Amino acid sequence: MLEMTSTDCIKSLELLSDFRDDALDETLRALVHTHLAKCLPCMGIFRDLDAIVVAATVLRIEEGHTFPDEDALWQRMNIGIH
Repeated sequence: MLEMTSTDCIKSLELLSDFRDDALDETLRALVHTHLAKCLPCMGIFRDLDAIVVAATVLRIEEGHTFPDEDALWQRMNIGIH
């Protein structure tokens, strides 16, 4: 089993978004979960991230806000570069 070293917080913070989205393999998910259980600062950041995602989702649904079309944005940027 992999163990996190002194870079526990850095590695865990890099993986928080994927952890929240349940997009990690079992090994990484277990490592992040274990780290969050013992590291209050990282758990606080995770809770903040979760609150931001929930608030954005609520705004999008309740207020009718939509996310920009990422493909269209990239196309416009490419046109502007040439």
